[in-house]
Amino acid sequence: EMQAEVVEDLCLAFCRDTRSDSSSTAAEKFRHALITNANGEEVRLNQLRLGIHSGVALSKALKTMMLSSLNLHGNVLRDVGAIALLQLLRGHETLRHLNLGSNDITHDGGIAFARELSTLRLLSLELGSDLSSMYTNRFNNKVGVAFGEQLSANTILRKLGLSNTGIGRMEDKQEDEKQEAAQSLGRMLKVNTTLEELKVASNNFGTVGSVLILKGLMENSALVELDLSGNNAGADAGVMAGETLTTNSTLTCFSLARNKIGFHGTSAMAAALVSNSRLTVLDLSDTQMQDRGCIAMANALESNCCLTHFNGSRNGISEQGGLAWADTLWANSTLKSLNLSENPLGDEVAVNIAGVLSQNDSLKKLELSSCKLGDEGALSIIDAIEKNTSLTRLRLANNLISETGGMLLADMLESHGSLHHLDIRANQVAHASLLRVQKECSRKKQATESKEPSELAAQIRVLKRKEQKILEYEFRIGKALAARKEAEKILGEEKRMFEEAQGEWRMKIDEAQGELNELLQAVEDAERRLEEKTTEKQLLLKTHAERMEEIEKAIKLHEEEGEQLNKLIAEATMQLADVEQSKKERVEGLRSELEQNQQQILELEKETRAAQEKLRQLEAEKQQASRTHAIESTSAGGARAAEPPAAQPPAAAAAAKKKAKEKRK
Repeated sequence: EMQAEVVEDLCLAFCRDTRSDSSSTAAEKFRHALITNANGEEVRLNQLRLGIHSGVALSKALKTMMLSSLNLHGNVLRDVGAIALLQLLRGHETLRHLNLGSNDITHDGGIAFARELSTLRLLSLELGSDLSSMYTNRFNNKVGVAFGEQLSANTILRKLGLSNTGIGRMEDKQEDEKQEAAQSLGRMLKVNTTLEELKVASNNFGTVGSVLILKGLMENSALVELDLSGNNAGADAGVMAGETLTTNSTLTCFSLARNKIGFHGTSAMAAALVSNSRLTVLDLSDTQMQDRGCIAMANALESNCCLTHFNGSRNGISEQGGLAWADTLWANSTLKSLNLSENPLGDEVAVNIAGVLSQNDSLKKLELSSCKLGDEGALSIIDAIEKNTSLTRLRLANNLISETGGMLLADMLESHGSLHHLDIRANQVAHASLLRVQKECSRKKQATESKEPSELAAQIRVLKRKEQKILEYEFRIGKALAARKEAEKILGEEKRMFEEAQGEWRMKIDEAQGELNELLQAVEDAERRLEEKTTEKQLLLKTHAERMEEIEKAIKLHEEEGEQLNKLIAEATMQLADVEQSKKERVEGLRSELEQNQQQILELEKETRAAQEKLRQLEAEKQQASRTHAIESTSAGGARAAEPPAAQPPAAAAAAKKKAKEKRK
């Protein structure tokens, strides 16, 4: 058992984690939990907000206890607290079961546990997280790979839980397309001969990762329970599961719930169940099997003689699939638990199942919640249960049962011996009937669980109360002694710390004096350098001023030159304008002269054409005169004709040519 000093140390660590006072209600509850749940071989400290400091304190406090099981599920130990407990595991001789699920442990802590598996003596390790937990363990695919590699050679571990830890994703939370974690776990299952339970639900393995794990399971001969639910797997995973169930001879509990295997995957698994003689628990809830898959599964279970628990809830099964199950229950004599909740079955299915219950003596648990059952189905079940001696649990919550049906169910529960749990919540039933049902269920449960005589039970309760008081007194005495020792220890520690602090302060004062002298010397050096810099600055300012004067003079000179250039440019512009004006006037004069010359040319051309016309007339007259002269010469006689013609005087011919030439010009 824990000593008072250890309990107080753990309480102080708890207060540091929760930032509460040691006298607060939370601290008192934690002390009570330590007294009642942290004694003996098993320690259970669930959902207590234990943090890093509590994990470190527990690793120190539990070293001397002969523990076999440590359950810290649902706290906030994180990597520091988890690794501190890992140090405890290395040297502990008896600890065999450890649960650190939902403790906000990252991949660093996960890899540390995976690497230490070969040195630990654990039989079961639970690191999985609940879907509703606020502090889930946040691993990645490297953690899955590390566990797969280490378990390939491990021969001690029997149970491993890694559900909802993100081992199907990479460090950046992206999907692992290669599914390295699933590959590693599949290879591990091929060679491992000791692991009996593996839970890897809700890790987003997908179809590829789920198929890899199931392929490894085909060659495994040790695994008894496998949970692959919630991994977003498709129909191929269901087909591979069917092939695995055909060859595997050790698996007894299997879950593919919350996957999209559909009726194809369900039909493949149903075909495998016909010849499977090992599987006893099968969970296919929310797998979209619908009526076709449901009918295939029901037909397979007519010849299966080993399956005892089946969950087919939330699968969209209608009346047709429900009637197939009713027919199966007539032939099946091994099924003990059947869950068809959240399927729109209707009263017709309830009536047929009720007919089976009157003859069936193997079914112990039946769940038909949210199946749209009314009074007709409820009354049929009531009549059947009066003849049934095996059914102990019946759930009909969230249906359409009226107050009359509720009263009849309550009467049936009070009169029926074997049924000790009935759930009719969320129906149209009055509160009084619900209270009757709850009261009768509690009474039957107590009567079933209690096998001791009433007097002996009373004595045991008295002894337990006395034992509790003794434990509380011992705890208070130990707490007082621990407080006294702690006070003495603190006093001596404070005295020693005061003396050490006094010596340290003297040393610090000497060091500070030396540092002060060094600072004064540094200040003097700085002042001297400042004066030098000031002188240099003044010289630079003087040089700068002279340079500025020179620049101003140069600017003024450039301005004067610019003014002169502007004047020259203006004069040149005026001269250019005058030249352009005179050029324009000259062009206008030349144009007018050109027009006059063109007019004269036209007149000359007209005179030339007239002279040419007159010359042609003269030539025609000349030719006419020549012809007339020839005729006259011919008529004048031969003698005269023999005479040579009279030649034209040379002077007259020359004058005529000259006159014609002038006319042509």
